[in-house]
Amino acid sequence: MGLFNSLFQNSSTEKQMYEVRIKGSIQYNGPKMINTVVLMDKTQMEMFTGNKRYEAIAGWIKTNYPAAKPQSSYRNFGVEVKPVRK
Repeated sequence: MGLFNSLFQNSSTEKQMYEVRIKGSIQYNGPKMINTVVLMDKTQMEMFTGNKRYEAIAGWIKTNYPAAKPQSSYRNFGVEVKPVRK
């Protein structure tokens, strides 16, 4: 019985979660600052830190603020990633 318990305890289905803070400013009926923390898993977090991160930021902004436009470009947005401690 101990062998089965150790097998099931090691195969945890919980994924490491990350806090992703997105910072920047958009034009949305006047200038609006974005300083939002979003909880993501590793694959989503890697999209915001990879070489196509500006496309991921633009997609996130277009989804959450549909009519908004960036002040100058999406390259002025910053992303801060921290792992969530349990």
